[in-house]
Amino acid sequence: MGNCSKIASLQTLSRDLLDGALAEIRLHREESSPPNEEYFLTAEYLLQEAMEYVTGALEMIKSGKSNASIALSRWVLEASLNLLWTVAERDKIEERHKVLIGEALRNDACLLEGLAELWPDKKCQFISKADEARKIRKNLGVEKSDRKSLEEKLKEVKQFDTANWPKLYPLYRICCAAAHPGLKVWERFGVVASSIVPRDPIDKQSTAYWMIAASTLYLVTFTYRLTELGDPKQLKDWWENKVGRLL
Repeated sequence: MGNCSKIASLQTLSRDLLDGALAEIRLHREESSPPNEEYFLTAEYLLQEAMEYVTGALEMIKSGKSNASIALSRWVLEASLNLLWTVAERDKIEERHKVLIGEALRNDACLLEGLAELWPDKKCQFISKADEARKIRKNLGVEKSDRKSLEEKLKEVKQFDTANWPKLYPLYRICCAAAHPGLKVWERFGVVASSIVPRDPIDKQSTAYWMIAASTLYLVTFTYRLTELGDPKQLKDWWENKVGRLL
């Protein structure tokens, strides 16, 4: 299968999986009640936002920018890892979801405070919104001690049945490496006859395909687990029989 056909197929498969999950979650959200209603809102938000990153990652592959594509997949994989921690133990979902929301509010407050420095003429507006986010976080009862790194969260995760699926955390680490400006001069330059000459970059296109497909699979899987929807057999079939042949 040619590169253009592969991208088109992966784009269709990823979009359809995200769209299908989004439609199902929106349909059932109307029937939900607290705290499940909040779970549906979280799932809907993440699926909707992920569409932009997945589409962007595919666009980067089209234009020959595999590193940029891998870096964009980081957002979706990080969301998946946080959801994995949230849903890993059924009796802790409400508590962990609250921590997840609290961290999102803290990040939002930091963003708004940064914008206030960037746009002084709108400082009062941004600071007011930042204060509101911090107030909501405080009302949730989330403490500073509740904050955990992804690595700490994963240590609390018990075995999750994803046999024959790609390992999630190593994929995330690859995305982080692509997002950081590491000085990989040994990859891009070599010595020939005592002269330093440039080398062609390592082609990471196949890795970029994996990131897009795996991040989509895991995000849908864990939003389904959070909302108690979805069919694990269908997700397994999507990975093994529909996406696997493209990778």
